Order: sequence, then C-alpha cells, then structure tokens
Amino acid sequence: MTPKKDDKPSMFKSLLNQARSKDEQTEAEISIEPAPLSPPETVEPRKAGRPRGRRSNPDFTQISALIPYDLLLEVQTELLKEKKEKRQRQGELNLSSLIEALLNDWLKKRKKED
Repeated sequence: MTPKKDDKPSMFKSLLNQARSKDEQTEAEISIEPAPLSPPETVEPRKAGRPRGRRSNPDFTQISALIPYDLLLEVQTELLKEKKEKRQRQGELNLSSLIEALLNDWLKKRKKED
C-alpha cells in the first residue's frame, strides 16, 4: 500500500508556515507613520557617462549602400592614415562623417546648377 500524501508533513509547508508567522510578528511590530511631506525634487539631466551618439540622435538616420569592397577598404585605409597624421579625437573624420560631407557638397553643387 502506498503512503498518502497527508501522512508526511511537507518540507515546503513547514517553511511556508514559518514565513507566515514571521510576517505576522513583523506586522505587529511595525507602527505606521505618515511620511513627512517634502517638496518635489527637480530632476536634472544626467551628465555623467558617454555623450549621445548619432545612432540615438533623432536628427540622424541609418542607411545602407552597396559599394565595391575594394573601394571601402581603400577609403578606410585613407581615413586611418589621416587619423594617425592628425591624431584627432574630437570631431574625427570617420566613414559616416565623410559620406555626410560628400553628400552635402553634392547638394550644394546641385543647388548652384538650378
């Protein structure tokens, strides 16, 4: 004959009973006092950490373009050479800013022609 489930006290049941009794004790010990009213704190924008990048800037959008792989490698090589020569940090010329500058120049030329 198999033993019934109710014959043996459950390990989890005893833990649950202990937790309930502790909760009842702490509720009796806690006195509820209203929190003091304080003026609302002004939230200042967070300045610590990295600055927002172009990816999270709503003024920019990401596009994709298909260009020959060899052309990409040559452009990246020239950008690295320029970076080493000028030791730039702020406003450094990268592929994204190069494409932006080239597109702006193209638009200016188009507007002059019209």
